Amino acid sequence: MIRDNDLVLLSFPDGFIPIRALKTEFFNFLYDPLAEGMLADEVEASTSTDYARNIGFVTPSLPKSGIIAAQPTNVFRIDKPSEILQIFFGIAPSYVRVFIAIPSERSQKNLPVTLWSKAYATAGYIDGFTSPLLYPAPESEIVLVYGIDPGFGFGNILYEKVRPLLWFYVNRVKLGVVRDPELVSEMLEKRGRGEKAMVKTIGGFTEFSYKYVDTFGINPIPAGATRSEVASILR
Repeated sequence: MIRDNDLVLLSFPDGFIPIRALKTEFFNFLYDPLAEGMLADEVEASTSTDYARNIGFVTPSLPKSGIIAAQPTNVFRIDKPSEILQIFFGIAPSYVRVFIAIPSERSQKNLPVTLWSKAYATAGYIDGFTSPLLYPAPESEIVLVYGIDPGFGFGNILYEKVRPLLWFYVNRVKLGVVRDPELVSEMLEKRGRGEKAMVKTIGGFTEFSYKYVDTFGINPIPAGATRSEVASILR
């Protein structure tokens, strides 16, 4: 969990954005995709004989809300470039599979040899056995930044319709971009080790375009950048 004053490297396909958590606040809520209008119906029953092909499947879409007065099309929409969301989610019933797309039009955690579909949706899911409803697992973590929306899809391996529920644990983080070249170089050299800087991946390995300068005021720093290269980027 990101805490106040933590140093974090946001890992994008093009490199790292170094930030410091200036302030954090935590909240959680139960989300019913059917009641909120994200799903038009319960997830259809499976006709599969191998738990891989022809399972009940709903393509990932934005987690909208028809209950909140504003009826947002994305309950996780970030309004300020100076904020990120760190999210963990639990799933019920346990056999429901959740597929994540970040950005919402790009699949995350899928094998390169397949695309998610009703015909084949066995790769890249998180289910309630891995991440129970009230005890979200570390594997369920997603980190969102300004301008990137998440999509959630569902799979059902049972021979009856199912109504999924999600419990979201959300850590809202107000950030500041770290611009000290020496500190950033040390963060890069010791990333993921000790207390210097944790790494949070944005959108998996999938390539996508992003307006880094508009959001953070700098371009991402490539892995392996020298100290002089780091200083040049941060200048």
